[in-house]
Amino acid sequence: MSLEKRLKEFAGFVGLTSYDIKAYVALVENGPLTARDLAVRAGIPTSKVYSVLHRLFRLGFVEIDDKKRPELFYAVSPMDVYSKIMQRFSDYINSIRPLIDSLQLMYESAYRGKVAAQSEVLYVVRGLDSTKEFIIKSMGYGNVDIATPYVELLDHRILSVIENISRSNEVRLLITQDLIDHVKDLPPRIHIRMRDKLFGGGSIGTDGVVLVIKHGTDYISLYSRQDYIIDIAKTYFNYLWNSSSAPPR
Repeated sequence: MSLEKRLKEFAGFVGLTSYDIKAYVALVENGPLTARDLAVRAGIPTSKVYSVLHRLFRLGFVEIDDKKRPELFYAVSPMDVYSKIMQRFSDYINSIRPLIDSLQLMYESAYRGKVAAQSEVLYVVRGLDSTKEFIIKSMGYGNVDIATPYVELLDHRILSVIENISRSNEVRLLITQDLIDHVKDLPPRIHIRMRDKLFGGGSIGTDGVVLVIKHGTDYISLYSRQDYIIDIAKTYFNYLWNSSSAPPR
């Protein structure tokens, strides 16, 4: 591919116009130029050359010596331009990662059983309703561990899901003592233990882990399907479970 075609391809990729590229290449080839000289050498209309140069300045492609009259325009080193472009793309890619993770969670939920989990970071969830949805999502279809000091996480819907899962899987429910009346009607096959206090709550199931804390009246939760995070959560849950007591039945 010729240099001209490669430059046009590059211009389209980074959002530059043909005039932008012509101006920058002319400065690279000829050294510092006034706007008038640049317009002649690059074949840019004089009515457009200043807007082109100032756009290139904002993008970091050229520098301006405004102490001289007329102003002189200098090309920034192509390697420096390359580094700036790479940094901008890197910053942009990093900035959209939370969006991609959110879409990935939606995708995995819609294609349950057809794809493996690919999200690599914790997904932050705010609000009680969203927290409940992710707790139910995390349970999946296998064994479930749940811990909560919050009565709001023991509503009819969540308790119904727990009861249904317990028909064919082991369910362990860890609560604070003040919540015992809210789970007394659960079937005996659900293992229940209680503690005086719990710092926060959460659930661990076949579809991930949710960690929940309540800040004032707001709920903030973290959801993940990463194996190492699930393993940490299981280890901590087992520690709490083994040091808790069973309620009277």
